[in-house]
Amino acid sequence: MIPASFKTNLINNLVFLDVETTGLSVSKGSKICELAMLKIEDGKETVFNKLINPLMPIPKECYDIHGITDEMVANCPSFYEVANEVAEFINGFVLVGHNAKFDLHFISSEIKCSGIISPEMYYLDTLKIARQYFSFESNKLGAIAEILGIDVKEHHRAMADVITTKQVAEYLFGSLYRKGVDYLEPEYFEQALLSKNM
Repeated sequence: MIPASFKTNLINNLVFLDVETTGLSVSKGSKICELAMLKIEDGKETVFNKLINPLMPIPKECYDIHGITDEMVANCPSFYEVANEVAEFINGFVLVGHNAKFDLHFISSEIKCSGIISPEMYYLDTLKIARQYFSFESNKLGAIAEILGIDVKEHHRAMADVITTKQVAEYLFGSLYRKGVDYLEPEYFEQALLSKNM
């Protein structure tokens, strides 16, 4: 059951997530090639971190960003094979991502293509929170991390970005709480409202 609001001084019952993909557009056939999630449930952390076979070639321009090759995913499961596991992992939790709609658009599309019922997705977007409440020189994840002195081990790999997002979120939520913003309202992900260019 999704809580009505999120208490900013309690990092709990959340799933931090990130995807790497074969492109930027679901509508143009881009697919997930890596999915990482970190669940915090009653203080306990659980990790999902898998390379995904997108069943299509990974374009060079995408490889140049995330470094994932066709050879790396050749013997990995397709999303269809892990769809139930993914849906069960996120069901009932508030999802957290940086530019979260991008990730959720891909996850929602892949779950739908797998033929299973997608769980309702409620999310907090650290990019939106940074823009609304803070004044960073740049709101890119890596730039915020650098400003905050967060040591980023690896750029543009899903699990590394999940860990960075979690650390950035902890700073944002903690700062908001100290400023008197005790609660944030998770947004409901509605795929129909997204840009047709996604």
